[in-house]
Amino acid sequence: MLLRPQGIMIDGHLEWGLEVFIVDGEIVELRPHTGLPDDYILSPAFVNAHSHFEYRGLQGQVPVGDYWAWLRNLTELKQALSAEEVLRDCLQAAEENRRTGVAWVGEHSDRLGSAPAMVQHQLEGVIFQEVITFFEHDDPGAKLDSIRARAEQAQASGFESVVLNPHALFTVDPKTLEQIGQSHGPVSLHFAETRFERDLLEARSGPLAAFFRENEVPFPRSESMLGWLQDSGLLRPGVQLVHACDVTEDEIEVMAASGLTVAHCPRSNQALGCPAAPVFEIVRAGIAVGLGLDSAVSSGPIDMFAEMRAARAVSLERGRPLSAEQIYRMATRWGAESVPVLGPAGTFGRLGWEIFEGSTVPLIKLHLPNATDTDSVLDQGTPACVEWVAVR
Repeated sequence: MLLRPQGIMIDGHLEWGLEVFIVDGEIVELRPHTGLPDDYILSPAFVNAHSHFEYRGLQGQVPVGDYWAWLRNLTELKQALSAEEVLRDCLQAAEENRRTGVAWVGEHSDRLGSAPAMVQHQLEGVIFQEVITFFEHDDPGAKLDSIRARAEQAQASGFESVVLNPHALFTVDPKTLEQIGQSHGPVSLHFAETRFERDLLEARSGPLAAFFRENEVPFPRSESMLGWLQDSGLLRPGVQLVHACDVTEDEIEVMAASGLTVAHCPRSNQALGCPAAPVFEIVRAGIAVGLGLDSAVSSGPIDMFAEMRAARAVSLERGRPLSAEQIYRMATRWGAESVPVLGPAGTFGRLGWEIFEGSTVPLIKLHLPNATDTDSVLDQGTPACVEWVAVR
C-alpha cells in the first residue's frame, strides 16, 4: 500500500513532502513524494491514556464544579445502572473513542462492559479492573474475590489484557494496596487529583478526612503523598499516576527518579475544580505524560482534539506553556510510553508509537485542508476529520 499524504505527523511535527509504503501493516519505506499528494495529513492513531467507558450514559447528568459533591453524586447514580445499561454506555464510549482516532486505551473498569466494547470496536489496550475496598477495610477478601471474578469474565469475553488495579490510595485498604504494589505488576492509580489527599495526610482535615471519620476507617500511617506510595510499594516503574494535579516540584523530581508516568486529564480537572496540573514541570523532569479523556461525565464529549486544546489552554493559563508538538506527543508517542503494559515492556513502548520505517503503529488520515502546522491541527481538528487507514 502506498500512502501519499500532503503532510505527516512525525514526533508531533507536521512534515511535508513524504510518502509511506506499507506491507502487511508495517511501514517499510518513508521517502520523498514520487507523485502528486492527496489532500490529507497522515498521523499515528491516538492513545487515550486514561478512560472510564461505563460512565458515558451519565454525561451531563452530574453537576460539576465541586469535586467532592460530584464524586458522591456519581457514586450514587452509578448504583442505579443495570448491567445492560453499563454495556450500552461502554459500547457508545468505545465507538466514540474510535471515531476520534483512538486506537489504544488505558481503560478503568469497575463493572463489566468495557471488554466486549473494546473487542467490538477494535480497540487495543489494557483494562484496569478497579479495586475499591474502602468499606471492606477490615476484611476485603470477599470483595476481592468478586473483583477477580469480574476480571475473569472480562477476559472470557475475548479481551485478555485485564489486571486488578487499585482505584486510588484512599479507596483501597492498606494490606491490599501493599499486595498489589509488591506484585510489581502494572498499575494505573488516581493520585493527587485534588488537595484533599494531602489535607488528609498532613492535617487530618478536609472532606476526605471527614469521610474517613464518618465511616470509622483508620487514617493512613503515611504523612506525605509520596510516602503513601512508598509504603504501598507503588513508588516504582510500571505505575502510572492519573491526574497528579497537586504535586510539588520536589515531588516531581522523586517521581521522575522512581520511573513513574502520568496521565493528564485537563478537561476533567477543569470541570471538577481541581488544581491545574504542573504538566510543564512534569514533562521537563523527563516523565512520560499521556492525555486521558477520562469519563464523559467529567470531561464531556469524547474528543481527543478538544483534550489537546484544553491541555494547551491550561498550560498557557499557568504561564508555563507547552508547545503544540509536545501536546501532540502526549496524544501519541508519550501517551503510549505512559501506560503500563504498553510502555517500556510492551510492543509499542519498545518500538515507538510513531511513523518510521519498521513501525506497525495504527494510522489515521486527518482531513484538514487548511492546516499548516501542529497548532492549526489542534485548532481545526474534530472527530469528523478522522478517517482510519486499513493497512491489514
